[in-house]
Amino acid sequence: MMAEMKTNKLPSNWWWLDSHSAPRRSTRLQSTLAELDTKTKAMLRLIEEDADSFAQRAEMYYKKRPELISLVQDFYRTHRSLAERYDLVKSESGTRLLTTLGSPFASTTMCQSGKSICLEKTYDSYSETCDTEDLAESEIDDPEQEDENKLDDISKEEETSCLALSDEVMKLREEIEKLREDNRIQKEQLKQKDEEKIEVIEKLREENRIQKEQLKQKDEEKIEVIRHLSLAVNVLKEENVKMRKFIARESSMKRSSPLTLTS
Repeated sequence: MMAEMKTNKLPSNWWWLDSHSAPRRSTRLQSTLAELDTKTKAMLRLIEEDADSFAQRAEMYYKKRPELISLVQDFYRTHRSLAERYDLVKSESGTRLLTTLGSPFASTTMCQSGKSICLEKTYDSYSETCDTEDLAESEIDDPEQEDENKLDDISKEEETSCLALSDEVMKLREEIEKLREDNRIQKEQLKQKDEEKIEVIEKLREENRIQKEQLKQKDEEKIEVIRHLSLAVNVLKEENVKMRKFIARESSMKRSSPLTLTS
């Protein structure tokens, strides 16, 4: 766990900080490495740049993407050129070695016996001598070997840079995929909330419709009650009129026959 924490604390470009400490470099190599440093810094700046929100990160990605692609293409061309030059130097060194070996081998064919044993012994003895001399020369100073070592170092550095860049690109892609997944989840959540709101609205509409029907039914009941009450009132009015007429008739009859009342 502590080792993982220490690894996580390392900067993203830890592999690149002390990668140019080798001595005895030519001016051309120094210039190439300086250009490589500049391009690597530019790519790291584009990759490691962050934003506060998903919208800002997406906008930054689409704005910086062409510049990053251009830097990667230029980086690829530089790496390819160095690889081709390295292969050319290796091929030239191999050709010179074969040319040097050709002369003694041809001299062995002039043996008087012409036997293969003589040829093999001569070739083996020369090979041992040549290997010893080459080893001595390489131990003293071999400019070609030094150039090859420099090219090897450059190739290794570029391979390391490419691997690191690939890792950064993969991390960026993973982050984009994560943001897309978050966006998809948010859309689904919003869709679910909208569906819930629509369901609530439909429920309220149904309740409103039921209440309207209930009110309509109550209104119809009230109208029916009012109609019955109106009929009852009319009946009472008619009875009241009849009673008044009866009372008036009785009163008039009493007035017209006072004797009957006296007796």
